Amino acid sequence: MKRAQGGFSLLEGVLALAIGLGLLAAVSQLFVSAHQTWRLQGVAARLQDDARLALQRMAQDIRMAGMFGCLRLQPGDFNDPEALQAFARPLHVSPTSLSLVVAELPGHSGAPGWTLLTNCTDEAHVYKGRAESSGQLLAFPISRHVYALEDGTLKFRRRGTPQPLVDHVREMRVAFVETPQGGRVDVHLTLYEPTLRIEQQHALSVALRNPVPEP
Repeated sequence: MKRAQGGFSLLEGVLALAIGLGLLAAVSQLFVSAHQTWRLQGVAARLQDDARLALQRMAQDIRMAGMFGCLRLQPGDFNDPEALQAFARPLHVSPTSLSLVVAELPGHSGAPGWTLLTNCTDEAHVYKGRAESSGQLLAFPISRHVYALEDGTLKFRRRGTPQPLVDHVREMRVAFVETPQGGRVDVHLTLYEPTLRIEQQHALSVALRNPVPEP
């Protein structure tokens, strides 16, 4: 008596192989799609963080523009003629740049552009560079901060060589807007990641805290 032979036929083997390949292709496609989504989300988050940090820094300087101690300065208080001109117009706006003369917060390295020494009652003097406080005089370090778009990079310059803040900036628009409260500065940034073709729009409006001439 002949014993029955077990196993798969050729047709069954081909069918099983086709199903396996189909499942493998589906899993591979799912993995590729998940990896692409992860890359897109990572790049989008990085662009958003870069824009947020840059705009926060600009907003801080805009609020400080025109804040020169606790007295209204007079022409005779300036030992440096360039300082008199700079302090008279502490805010300058162009479509792709923003220049501000600001009292610096702690943390900046290097010498400031000017130093204001004042007792906040009846005495004030503005010196070029760094000047140390003495007696009852308080020292306020003051510098010009410039933000400008150059070759797709938003750069910051305090003194010396500009430092990059944000790369892949397709467009920057800065505008001064008159308001009943005194004015504000509007900043718009368009960021673009060329590899994944991601574009983001970021905008910021900051009210001026100190009275400044219209730029």
